[in-house]
Amino acid sequence: MYEQQAFKEYTFIPDKTFPLNIFKVSPPNGTGIPLHCQEHLEFILIRKGMFKVQIQDQLTELNEGDLLFINANEIHGAYSLSEGSELISIVFNDALIRNLSLDSTEKKYVLPIINHELTLPSIIRAKNPVAEPLTKRLEDLYIEFREKKKGFELFIKANLIHSIALIYRLSEEKLDISQNKREDTSIQNILIHLSENFQNPISITKAATICNLSPNYFCYVFKKTTGKTFVEYVNMLRVHEADRLLREGYHSISEVAYKVGYSNLTYFGRVFKQYKTCRPSDVVKEVKEAMESVNT
Repeated sequence: MYEQQAFKEYTFIPDKTFPLNIFKVSPPNGTGIPLHCQEHLEFILIRKGMFKVQIQDQLTELNEGDLLFINANEIHGAYSLSEGSELISIVFNDALIRNLSLDSTEKKYVLPIINHELTLPSIIRAKNPVAEPLTKRLEDLYIEFREKKKGFELFIKANLIHSIALIYRLSEEKLDISQNKREDTSIQNILIHLSENFQNPISITKAATICNLSPNYFCYVFKKTTGKTFVEYVNMLRVHEADRLLREGYHSISEVAYKVGYSNLTYFGRVFKQYKTCRPSDVVKEVKEAMESVNT
């Protein structure tokens, strides 16, 4: 079992009084969102293409129209399996769906989810009858967030609650979300090791030793399980952490590059753009503009 703390991620929320953010992710083939967990809840909608998704110890492939619901502190990641793949990630705090008034909805429906007393389906396939109305709610929510017309917060809250209600009903049904084949989990030790030590150099031989595998077989199993080579995965972890640090706004680009394991600033910029499709300076600019808009 994974140690949750090792995968903890800071999620940028532009407005702490309305704790929600939405990310549209269009990663190059073989890249995406590394394994992480967060204190917020999350909906993910696969808009285009195909992704390999891991939720806790479960790995599966998702196609256009499939959806995910990620509860707080659940380890998850998604990697593109085709060019042009796209997803939207809706990250929100439970404060947006909680109800502190005298009616019974919070105790009856919301708290069992937040406290992990009720298991909701993580994966909702496109063929599921709930997928179409759920997709409509999430797409409408995305439009409201993007356009920010008068009263958009109310529409977002309404769509979030409706979406939770839709998948809540699925918790009472027997869903077949089993995988067609069991994925090899023998690389779990190196995934945990990398989550804590990705900034340090490590050879494939050393990584294979951690997993008690030969180097050749390790490379095969690693690529099969994660969808990428060992070097690609390490770079993704480093870039993901670099992006997080840049969004905190406390460090310069050169400091961040050094912290995540890159001694060459030019190489860091090239790798960062490869995985994030933008430059580190673009992230710094984006964060600065977001903070200025909040403070005005």
